[in-house]
Amino acid sequence: MTNHSKEFIAEMQAKLLSEKKLLESELSQISHKQDGNREGNYPDYERDEEANAMEAADYEATTATTEATEGRLKDVDKALDAITEGKYGITSEGELIPENRLRANPAANTIVKR
Repeated sequence: MTNHSKEFIAEMQAKLLSEKKLLESELSQISHKQDGNREGNYPDYERDEEANAMEAADYEATTATTEATEGRLKDVDKALDAITEGKYGITSEGELIPENRLRANPAANTIVKR
């Protein structure tokens, strides 16, 4: 059970849902599903060697962006699940994550220790 207020959790849930919508929109623009997995869209430029090299470089960048965006979406989904389960804002070790950390990153699941 979390020690964060219901109001704070509702605020974080709204931020997470907004971020989820944004991430899903971005993924739909830069990638497609292939056999159940997301793959970056391959650009199609002109038909010369220079354009082909640019296509390959842009594809690598899109693939990296797709993977990073998917990873963030998974983190956001885990945080939303934690809210549903009443475990939001708590690390896997049972420590309470400070509100200022969650405000900076609503999907945080660790504590920054110094």
